[in-house]
Amino acid sequence: MSDATKGHNGLPADNLPVWLPNITLEKAVQAQIGDFEKILSVTPQKGSSEGENYSSLFLRLLVEVELLDHSTKNLSFVLKAQHNNEVLGAILTRLQLFHKEDQMYHNILPKFEQLYAEVGKTIQFAPRAFKVDRDLGVDYILLEDLHRKNFKNENRLTGLDLDHMHKVLEKLAAFHAASACYVEHNGLFGDEFTVGVFSEANRQLLQEFNASGAFLAQLKKWKNAHKIYEKLADSDDYLVDRLLQDQQYNAREFNVLNHGDCWANNIMFQHDAFGTIKEVLFVDFQVGKYGSPANDLYYLILSSAAPELKTAKFDYLVRYYFDNLVENLKLLQYHRPLPKLKNLHAALFRNGLAAYMVVSKVLPVVMLDKTNNANLESYMNDESKMKTAMFTNPKYVQVMTEVLPWLDNRGLLDWK
Repeated sequence: MSDATKGHNGLPADNLPVWLPNITLEKAVQAQIGDFEKILSVTPQKGSSEGENYSSLFLRLLVEVELLDHSTKNLSFVLKAQHNNEVLGAILTRLQLFHKEDQMYHNILPKFEQLYAEVGKTIQFAPRAFKVDRDLGVDYILLEDLHRKNFKNENRLTGLDLDHMHKVLEKLAAFHAASACYVEHNGLFGDEFTVGVFSEANRQLLQEFNASGAFLAQLKKWKNAHKIYEKLADSDDYLVDRLLQDQQYNAREFNVLNHGDCWANNIMFQHDAFGTIKEVLFVDFQVGKYGSPANDLYYLILSSAAPELKTAKFDYLVRYYFDNLVENLKLLQYHRPLPKLKNLHAALFRNGLAAYMVVSKVLPVVMLDKTNNANLESYMNDESKMKTAMFTNPKYVQVMTEVLPWLDNRGLLDWK
């Protein structure tokens, strides 16, 4: 790898992974541009800023290529790899998150897109994925750099406006419809998707990830939240039991492959010169889970819709998603009974714990300003500065003064 250990953009050479100099990208470059003469250099850049990534190492690889006519061309790839931290690396390995994501990018998503191609519709769900030339000895995902095509995230702190929510729900409905038709054609997904991380073997890890002590300590102090606090005060005693129960898919219901982590930072938008949304793509497919679409709907709307939309437009957004879901199922010639809106709402009511998990575990992270203390270890430590900042953030507290009563009035906190 030419010049791959050169420090660049705040990434000094001694901070580079020891395996990085062994990376070669001939196959990836060939897949991008066809035949070429040689790779002149590969320069790594930091791929994400502090406070924006919690569990993986992200690098942007800038590649200078000499073409057959001896001119040069610059390419860019995004490399996502297992974290240098041994504890975090062990967790990712145990949960097989990179294995799942590799399957998604290289096997499952292309088949979803092919289902649409067969009925005359061109659709893309994610950036194009590539393989390096030889084994690196670490888990990794290599992707096209969407920034080169002017894709970007919207501001997670302000949330997605109605136009952006429409476009995301359209793409999510198409993704879910493809997954339902995929099962119809190919049979059920494997255990890594039907069970995922929600197994008895992972009970201790689930308890550590989902401990509510820091949240409940602050909830107790919030104005007019006493009754809700009383309802949730001992929830850590039974939360994981209920989580393991709720995340078992019900074969008698309409099920889809949920993205599983569908929030603003995992959604990329491309706009035209006038600001109109041209394309929406998803990234980060490590925790996909087969089950009720209620999971993705709660995750997306409650974590990433603008505050004024989360509850006021919730039912409207569900209906918008549902109409697009049915339209895509018909397009793909889905042969099983089409889902009904009333059944989707019933699933949303049955999965109240999923809503609580989003607003108490995900939303405070989404609304947290960038901080160097933001990492997975801090997230799992109830005494960390990050945890305190999450639940004392005035913007989060303000949103929760509306969201929590809304959940309670719908009976979505009655999952004991």
